[in-house]
Amino acid sequence: MKRRKLAIATFTAAVLAGGGTAAAFAVQDGDGDGDGDRGDAAQARAAKVTVSQAIDTALGAAPGTVTGAGLDDAEWEVDIHGRDGARHDVTLDAATGKITSTERSDGDGHAPSAKDAPVTAARAAEAAESAVPGTVTSVELDRADGPGDALVWEAEVQGLDGREHELTVDAKSAKVSTEARKAAGAESDGDADEHGDSGDHDGDHD
Repeated sequence: MKRRKLAIATFTAAVLAGGGTAAAFAVQDGDGDGDGDRGDAAQARAAKVTVSQAIDTALGAAPGTVTGAGLDDAEWEVDIHGRDGARHDVTLDAATGKITSTERSDGDGHAPSAKDAPVTAARAAEAAESAVPGTVTSVELDRADGPGDALVWEAEVQGLDGREHELTVDAKSAKVSTEARKAAGAESDGDADEHGDSGDHDGDHD
């Protein structure tokens, strides 16, 4: 999960800088590097434990509020801001749901507080999966670059269409934009006109 954060944060900043609002939702088709995409897809198929199930199990081990959860190397890594005031990293086997490690973490001093996010990680994952059918492989709480530094959930979905999609979900409303819903299907005519022949652009744009 942590290795994905920089890439997702860069995507979020680019979308918002391009005219989106802090409360808007955005989606991007992840073209990736081919082999990486196939590996992510295989990981998502192999995971018998969903992100929501992983979150529930992790909270049983370290009560608090989840600030992020991600699928990495056949394991779910769940970050929790504990009720004890400490940060906890809980790792679970993605096939069995068994907790493999629970550690205290120094955390990120600049990370936003989950107490300011009415929408939980599990709810954000549900909203993302409703927008793009598939398997949610990551949700991460962050601040959007823009007026007010609004809190957002950055989510990744391995879609049923075989592609990885990146979405940004507002942490106060969990609504999903029309653009996000379009990600589950083909490009619109407008997108095709803008980029030219849509059949040749799977690897040309983010």
